[in-house]
Amino acid sequence: MKINKLLPLSLFLLVITNCQAPKSSDNEGPQQLSKVAEAIGNFPRLEGKEKHKAMVLGTFHFNRNLDGSDVVSKNHIDVMSETSQEGLEDIIAQIVTEFKPTKIAVEWRPDLQPTVDSLYQEYLNGTWKLGKHETFQLGFRIASKMGFPGITCIDNRPRQPESVLSLDDWDTYARENGYEEIWHEFDDENAELNAYMDEMFSELTLKEYFAFLNQKDVAQRFKKLWVTGLVNLGQGDNYAGADLTGHWFQRNTRIFTNIRKLMEEEEEQRVLVIYGQSHKWILDELLEASPEIELVQPDFD
Repeated sequence: MKINKLLPLSLFLLVITNCQAPKSSDNEGPQQLSKVAEAIGNFPRLEGKEKHKAMVLGTFHFNRNLDGSDVVSKNHIDVMSETSQEGLEDIIAQIVTEFKPTKIAVEWRPDLQPTVDSLYQEYLNGTWKLGKHETFQLGFRIASKMGFPGITCIDNRPRQPESVLSLDDWDTYARENGYEEIWHEFDDENAELNAYMDEMFSELTLKEYFAFLNQKDVAQRFKKLWVTGLVNLGQGDNYAGADLTGHWFQRNTRIFTNIRKLMEEEEEQRVLVIYGQSHKWILDELLEASPEIELVQPDFD
C-alpha cells in the first residue's frame, strides 16, 4: 500500500484499523462448529442392529398378469429361449451361492397362496412344467435348489382414495383446474426414458437386462417418475394426484411390512424379494431405513 505523504497520520491509522477484521469474531466460527460436531457426535443413532438381510430383485413381468401384476411385458426378450434360460441359470446360481436366501417373497396376493403352493408341489413332484412367469422361472427354481417347502405371496392392493375414485376423467380434471402444464412438464423426458427402456429390452440379453434393471441409477430415475406428472394435480380440498401417489407409497409400505414379518425368527433371515422393477426404488428405501435389515443389492456384472 502506497502512503500518501499528505494524508494526516491520525486518518491513516483510522483507515488501517477499519480494514482489520474484528478480533471478537475470530473464534466464533470454530467454536460454533465444535458445538455442532459435538452435537452430531452425541446424536442418538440406531445403527449396528441389523440381524437380517434382504435383496430386492427387480424384474420385468415375464408373462401376462397371472398374479394381477400391474404391468404386462412386451416380451421382446423370450425368456424361454436357450440363451435366456442360460442367463436365468447364471442369475439363479449366483443368488443361491452368494446371497443364500432363507426365504423367497413374490408379487402375488396372499389369497393366491394356495395356488402357488399347489403349483410348487407339482413342480417338485415333476408333474408340472414351469410356466412362463418370473415367480416360476426364478422363484420356484431358486426355492427348489435351496430345498424350501415353498415361497411366500406378499403383495397388497389397498383401495384407492375417494378423491381418485370420484374422478371420471383426469384430462378434464386437469384442464378445468389449470394443471395441464405442470402435469405434462416432463412428458418428453419421461417418454425418452420409456423409449430407452424398450431399446435396452430389445438389445440386451436377459442376464444383461437384469443387471441393467437393478442398477441404482435406473432405480433413482424411476423414482423421479413419481414426483413429475400426476402428483402435481391437486390443491385446496382435492389432492387427487398426490393421493394417487400416496396410494403407491401405501401399497409398498404394506409390502415392506409383509417382508418384515418373514424375519420374526431370532436367527438371521435372508429374504429374496422378487418384484416388478418399478417397486424396487421404494422397497429399497424402506428396507434400507429399517434398523434391523441390511439391504443387499443384486450384482450380475
